[in-house]
Amino acid sequence: MPLSPNIDTICSTARLVRGVTLQYQQQALKAGASLWQAAEIFTLPQWLDALIGNAALLGLLPADALPVMTLSPIAEAYLWEQAIETCLAKHEASALFDIRAMAKTAIEANNLMLNWQISEADINQPFITQETRQFLRWRHTFETLCAKQNALEASRLVALHIALITQYQQAISQVLTLPAKINLAGFDRITPLEKSLFDGLKACGVQVEMLSTSTVNQPKIAYYAIADAQQECRAAVAWAKQKLANNPQAQLAIISPVLSNIRRLLTDLLDDAFHPEALHSSLFEAPRCYDFSLGLSLTEYPLVHSALRLLRLATTKALLRFDEITPILQDVHWGCVAEIDARAQLDAYARKHLNASYPLAALTKQASRLQSHGIQLEGLSTHLALLDQFQQKSKSRQLPSAWVTAFVSLLETINWAKVRALSSHEYQMQQAFYKSLNELGALDVLLGKVSAGEALQKIAELCSATMFQPESTGEVHIQVLGLLETPAVALDAVWALNMNDQHWPPAVRLNPLLPAELQRSRGTPNASASVQSQFAALVQQRLVTCATEVVFSYALKEDDRELRSSPLLADQVLSAQQADTMQTLAESLAKPAIMQMLDDFMAPPVLPEEKVRGGVKLFATQAICPAWAFYQYRLGAGKLDLPIDGLDNMSRGSLLHKVLQFFWQDCQSLSHLKAMTSAQRVAAIQMAIAKSIAVLGHESDFHIPAQVMQIEQQRLQQLIDVWLDLELDRADFTVTACEKAYALDVDGLALNLTIDRIDTLATGDLVVIDYKTGSSVTNRSWADERIAEPQLPIYTVLALMHEEVAAVCFAKIRTEDSKFIGLSAEAGVLPAVTDLSKVTANSAFQRFSDWDELLEHWYRSLSHIAQEIKAGEASVSISKEIDLAYCDVKPLLRLPERLLQFEHRQAALQAAGLNT
Repeated sequence: MPLSPNIDTICSTARLVRGVTLQYQQQALKAGASLWQAAEIFTLPQWLDALIGNAALLGLLPADALPVMTLSPIAEAYLWEQAIETCLAKHEASALFDIRAMAKTAIEANNLMLNWQISEADINQPFITQETRQFLRWRHTFETLCAKQNALEASRLVALHIALITQYQQAISQVLTLPAKINLAGFDRITPLEKSLFDGLKACGVQVEMLSTSTVNQPKIAYYAIADAQQECRAAVAWAKQKLANNPQAQLAIISPVLSNIRRLLTDLLDDAFHPEALHSSLFEAPRCYDFSLGLSLTEYPLVHSALRLLRLATTKALLRFDEITPILQDVHWGCVAEIDARAQLDAYARKHLNASYPLAALTKQASRLQSHGIQLEGLSTHLALLDQFQQKSKSRQLPSAWVTAFVSLLETINWAKVRALSSHEYQMQQAFYKSLNELGALDVLLGKVSAGEALQKIAELCSATMFQPESTGEVHIQVLGLLETPAVALDAVWALNMNDQHWPPAVRLNPLLPAELQRSRGTPNASASVQSQFAALVQQRLVTCATEVVFSYALKEDDRELRSSPLLADQVLSAQQADTMQTLAESLAKPAIMQMLDDFMAPPVLPEEKVRGGVKLFATQAICPAWAFYQYRLGAGKLDLPIDGLDNMSRGSLLHKVLQFFWQDCQSLSHLKAMTSAQRVAAIQMAIAKSIAVLGHESDFHIPAQVMQIEQQRLQQLIDVWLDLELDRADFTVTACEKAYALDVDGLALNLTIDRIDTLATGDLVVIDYKTGSSVTNRSWADERIAEPQLPIYTVLALMHEEVAAVCFAKIRTEDSKFIGLSAEAGVLPAVTDLSKVTANSAFQRFSDWDELLEHWYRSLSHIAQEIKAGEASVSISKEIDLAYCDVKPLLRLPERLLQFEHRQAALQAAGLNT
């Protein structure tokens, strides 16, 4: 692109302006110049602004020819939304419309009308659609709103500038010095509006030419058919690495029609190939040898996302969800970094003690409660209090600028972006965020007074629409571009990937608010297949002449779907080659090595001073899988709770336990139960339920709506009533204990447990009962060497070892399937519970000759499990994987890896002929 300082260059994009300017400077330096005249390089709006500004200053234009204000994109979108809402206010389905999406489509239609010089007379023909008729109404309302503010949107301002230049062409050309020549860079498509400008300039004697990017007449072109899009990216990066290895000064480009789809993958692969040191956090922002033309939305950067999350927390009037609070507590961009571990503890604690949704004050209360247990959360508590105060004060309506000031002040107060010194990229993100805030502050006149939530919504929209890419120094050799972009520098080689038919040419996409036939006849962008094909062919022709070597590639498959090449490559598909790829850093490091096998089935033994938690569950998990018990109860591993709104199954079970506890503490015996009338029994159940709910409310911070609790009361009333009918069929008994706690020493292991209920029969023998509300309740494991359901055996042979126990059972309490499940020493102790002497021949309990032998088995099995725990037995040994259905630490057991190792060993044995 040879340039001269005595001409103006108009570029299609601001990025191309920077690239052409840099190239001009490099040309001057190569020519040996130490000083040179700055080149006049602009975008079209910049060039028009400069020309019209000069004309206005010299009095060549009427004083009222220009608007007072130019609408920013968000201001334009807001006025369109306001116009659409006004027009649809009386529509019966107005609440169902997506106003923001409709405004976006309307802006696009309005821009098409302006740039392609489509008048309302062209549109307003008989038989136009209802959508088009509505759009014209919206447009009139939008123009009225703009007129009230004496403002114009950017596209209409360009049209006005061009109209003024055409109207006052003679005066401008006589007084102002127009450039002798204008070069157009990057204009693959010139709109009728732009053509009218360039024709007018030509009439004034200005030479207008396209700045050619073609540097090669006969480039070397190759075509590659590659397995899938990921392999395409790997091949392109491998190609770039080979090119730079051969010529470190080469200028390359990797180009895609769907760059946004593969941006992250390409970033990872380019870093892997050229900047593996970037894996280190201190070098993450080091200059790169590649540069993306496409940035990311500002909201995708962690620092900005953090600010928006905090402001949303401070302004929301709705209850907060736990999955919104978790990332806030884990966010390292605010608060006190020394408390990050304590904040994680708060997250886990809140999940256990709060609903899925709760107010901010409830979280503050939980933080205070943890502080009382010695967890250091002073900074967080202070910041949560500040957020809560802001939430209470943010109910008023203020001007956007006032909210911006309040938001900035709040963020500074809660230590956002002040936890540590910001890196260069983070500082740029912060400044871009503040710039977005200032843009909102400039909308006072348009928006008027708004709520805090509305102000934050506009800020989020601004940040989402702002494409941001941190500036960094470094010598760039690889340009990563979209296919429609013009390279800003001369290139040596280009790789165009994703050249499949669904991507290139781009699909037809008519604007639904303008007549389809009108768009086709005018040849507007995306209007028809022929328009798209012609435009794509033009872009592709530019591409094949911009470098000495050009590569086109396309994917053969996407998942299970077969793909085709672009029709523009149809003639070359038969000559497509296979591309080379390269290993990633991880793949190159993952070489076969001599493996050191370590047996990890034994953990350190339990020390005398070690307190092993878990209670009965410790024994149960040790019996099922020793590693499970070790990870969860000795190391403290576990999953985070998933709270729900209302009562979960565990809470319902606990509530049922409480109801039965309070009922039997009042009733005390079967004779008392039989003596009750129906009304008395209902009243006793209701009283027990009321006491249980009061205890639940005192012991937890769950907020349960009154309607939900009323349904739960009805459920409990019915459930307890059905269960008591079953209790009436028992032999006479007295309830000796409910929810009785025991502290035991089992072979040196401290074991704390609570027995749901102990009944005393007329004979003086005891019946031990454990309540269950699940659908799957069984006592089959009681006969196993490793007892997977050990609670009742533990109660019987350890807690009550000096008592005479006549029966042990689960009380399965369900509306349609309530029953006792267990064993008894003699017949008739419990309804439907078989005594040990009458078990069936195929029963696992057949091997026990009497009750004492069963108790001895239980004691021996539990003692063996206790000795395993003390010794540190922690092997991954299970009989059935289904037994791990409720294992919180299942990923730590690494079952798939163990299965793979077993298969490898079997294969090796078979290969050696050692396994038949």
